Amino acid sequence: MIRAIVVDDEWYNLEESSDFIDKTESFHVVGKYQNPLMALEEIEMTAPQVAFIDIDLPEMDGITLAEKLLETNAALIIVFITSYNQYAVQAFDINAIDYILKPIKAERFQRMVEKIKNEIGAQSQESATIFHIRVFGKLMVTIGDNPVKWQRTKAKELFAYLLMEQGHYIHKEKIIEDLWPEHDQEKALQILQTSVCKIRNLFSSIKKSVQLNYSDNSYCLWITEGVSDYFHVTQALSSFNRENTATYTAVEKAGILFAKGFLAEEGYLWATGKDQQLREDLLIALKEMMNAYSTRGCEEATVRVLKGITKLAPFDEDLNYRLMNIYQKTGNAVAAFNHYQWLERTLEEEYDATPSKRIKDLSVEE
Repeated sequence: MIRAIVVDDEWYNLEESSDFIDKTESFHVVGKYQNPLMALEEIEMTAPQVAFIDIDLPEMDGITLAEKLLETNAALIIVFITSYNQYAVQAFDINAIDYILKPIKAERFQRMVEKIKNEIGAQSQESATIFHIRVFGKLMVTIGDNPVKWQRTKAKELFAYLLMEQGHYIHKEKIIEDLWPEHDQEKALQILQTSVCKIRNLFSSIKKSVQLNYSDNSYCLWITEGVSDYFHVTQALSSFNRENTATYTAVEKAGILFAKGFLAEEGYLWATGKDQQLREDLLIALKEMMNAYSTRGCEEATVRVLKGITKLAPFDEDLNYRLMNIYQKTGNAVAAFNHYQWLERTLEEEYDATPSKRIKDLSVEE
């Protein structure tokens, strides 16, 4: 049976709601509370799957209680019981599955029960579906073999933004300021709430892997399972240790993954800062690796890493000259010529520039 708690400061309503729940024969009420603080204190002991909460509570209002309960258990299903239907939008804003108006009507209550049972069933049937996110170049998200169809570009942008700050709560006002500063506050809040609902619907089949949580006027995206080029890059950088060559391979791969830039094809202005930060961090790590390989006399590894560096910083004349010079000194004129052709094309297309004369001279030396 589904474990549930009920929180309502009025004794009569608390008992009435509990009776409705028990009579469904699908739920077991493991806690009844007139005091919201007690419900919060005993949450680990009761371990409910569903919380039925009255909005208007003493000491701590129902929405605040729901936020705190979700901080303890993000998978908890919230149902609000209220006399005021204007709370509905705010209720869904913190991921409530439904709300019930007082006085409770049996037919309406039963529809809500079925919704909860379906949600619990979906959670129990959720499998280890392969969830993949690609952020370098163009944002691509797939669940199993199926690409996510965003339909709303704002939802796609919000997902990308929260992914960038994965695991951290971002205040509503900060999100709006960064993503949609051209809209007035009311319109921007509507866009945000609509986008949040869209994201939750898109990933409802893998809720254990993707959670969009709400607390204290802030949103947080949690990715608990899944594969992402972004995660590989950030993990490679955080694990890098110049003295531990076992960490080098992951950084080299990160450089290759990053080549197309962080969300470069999406045109998000707010993404440029993250792109620059990741690029600089990768260049620092790769340069340390190159110097370490060079000091140890590992010429092949030095060239390989140096080539990766020039892909991230084609405008760096000294590094390109160093690579071209190594090619010529080792008698690899073909590699020198090919690198020059790539460099000339890249500088022209991306920077409206041309390689320096000293680099060009190296490309034709025998």
